[in-house]
Amino acid sequence: MFATLALVAVLAQAAPAAAPAPSPDPCAYDRAAMLALTPDAFDQDAQGGWRTLAYKPGCRAAAADLLEAYRNAHWGTLTPDELHTNYWHEGQERASLEQRARAKPLLLAGVDPNDNAFAEYALGTVAFLDNDRAALQAARDRLAAIPAPADWPELAADFRKRLGVEVKWPMNLNVLDHMLACFGRSYDEAYEGCKKK
Repeated sequence: MFATLALVAVLAQAAPAAAPAPSPDPCAYDRAAMLALTPDAFDQDAQGGWRTLAYKPGCRAAAADLLEAYRNAHWGTLTPDELHTNYWHEGQERASLEQRARAKPLLLAGVDPNDNAFAEYALGTVAFLDNDRAALQAARDRLAAIPAPADWPELAADFRKRLGVEVKWPMNLNVLDHMLACFGRSYDEAYEGCKKK
C-alpha cells in the first residue's frame, strides 16, 4: 500500500500541469450572422451589426476588418449610399487605430460626389490626418459657407426621431472645429473635442 501511495505521489509530481483554458476572444463574433444582416441592420443598428464590435474595448481593428468583409461579401448588391457609408465607417475605424495612410482613401471613397457638405467634411478629416492645418481650416470654412438644403427641417426631424439627437446645419462642422482645436492629437481625441486623454 505504501509503495502504491509513493508511486501515485511520484506520478503526480511528474505529470505536467494542465494548461489553463485559453480565455475567450473578446472580439469573437458570429461572422456568418453578421454577413447575413441587411445593410441597414449591419450599419445603422447601434445594438447590432459592426458597432457592437467597435464598442468593445480592443476590438476596433476587428470592427474595421468586419466592415471590409461585409463590403466584399455584398459587392454589387449595395446601393451607392450603402457603399459610401461602409467605406466611411471603415475609414473612421482605421483613423481611430491611427492607420492614417489606410484610412484616407477609405474616407474619400465614403463621399457621395453629389454631397458637397459631406465632401468638405471628408476633405477636412483627411487634412487633419495629413497634419495639414491650412487645408483643414479651408475645408471647415467652405463647409460653413454651404447653405442648408431646402429639406433640412425634415432631415433634422428625421435625425431627432431616429437617433434622438439635435443636428445643426452644417452637419459635422463641429467635428472639424474639434479637429482644429485639437490639432496634432489623435483622431479619437479630436473627434471627441479633446475629451479623451
